[in-house]
Amino acid sequence: MEYIDHIKNQLVSISVPCVPQYFPKSGIGLFAQENIREGSKVITEKPIIAGQYSWGIVYGYLACHHCLRSLEPPLEMARRLTGDKSINLPIPDANPTVKVPEFRFCSSCHIAFCSEDCLQTATKNYHSVVCTKGDPEHPLQKLDELWRNMHFPPETTSLVMLIKIIGITITSGSIPKIFQHFYQTVECNGNTHKVLQPEFISKLEVLRDGLLQIYGSHPLIQHLLERDNFITLIALIGMNGQGIGTSGFADYCNRIDKMPMDPNERERVDKELDKIYNKMEETSGMFLDVEGTGLYELQSKLNHSCSPNVEIVFEHSNFMLTVKALRDIKEGEELFISYLSCQLNCSSRHTRRKFLMENYLFACECSKCVSQSGDPDVTSDEEEEDEDMDV
Repeated sequence: MEYIDHIKNQLVSISVPCVPQYFPKSGIGLFAQENIREGSKVITEKPIIAGQYSWGIVYGYLACHHCLRSLEPPLEMARRLTGDKSINLPIPDANPTVKVPEFRFCSSCHIAFCSEDCLQTATKNYHSVVCTKGDPEHPLQKLDELWRNMHFPPETTSLVMLIKIIGITITSGSIPKIFQHFYQTVECNGNTHKVLQPEFISKLEVLRDGLLQIYGSHPLIQHLLERDNFITLIALIGMNGQGIGTSGFADYCNRIDKMPMDPNERERVDKELDKIYNKMEETSGMFLDVEGTGLYELQSKLNHSCSPNVEIVFEHSNFMLTVKALRDIKEGEELFISYLSCQLNCSSRHTRRKFLMENYLFACECSKCVSQSGDPDVTSDEEEEDEDMDV
């Protein structure tokens, strides 16, 4: 129970009105210590580690390598995502994005950071030992290309984050103990995580071999990349990783929303922004943000419900996560997020439970699933497409 006390102290130190409790079946959960009003910010937290998705980097979603803050100016992002170079913003000077002169770059590989603090933190913790030195023939560049050819969008696992974990391990001289406290079981009560399915195992073996060729001479990394340990690490990221989304254009729109203006001007601006968003979706589909994944210690203790009472938002334009109440929460209630996408959460009980069993190894018994227990176990073709996600 030492770790429970650690979590409790973490919550107290940042004045979070929650207390952890442990249950043999579901593990640690977070419970409200007082009544929480709808819209309240319950937890604000930085990740232990975070990484941008590889395809996003290739397709020009420029972001800080450390905190994932979008570095692309709103106008440039709007023109790229719409494919229309003639687009202009309704209010050009409402631009919260980091200006180019404020960028910092790794002196060796020239990767971008949003600030000196992010550059120094990354260099100290992991980047110095995994830097590619700007060499296009560096083995990591080749491995990233191999990874992308195996793992097409939408991505769910970040190779960048795996590399950063290796960097942290080498720099600190030990495998971070914090990883021991994330749920990382690949088999439970006769159920097997999808990473053990043959089609995924073959891909993971290729990735593991590539990482061993680059870092296998280091004893700690040899241990980390042993077959079972590596599969466990991938499962850990898959089951605990929280998706991150940032956008210079969304920041711009939020800034516009807060600006005072008369009703006619507001209507004009909103129509122009809606037109831009519609064109973005027509051209780029759902890929509008800088996307990645992160491991968060406190957020990972929130259990799932298909009828959640809190949600995850990113209000700080970077990897800083905020947990907000979706409704009034009474003292003693457990806080629940949804592990499902909005689309998947609206699908049938059968589809939701099948996805959760394959990816998180539990049969959901939330209030929504219990209320739909009499529904037929049928999966539509559209829902099957949503389920067919890569590792």
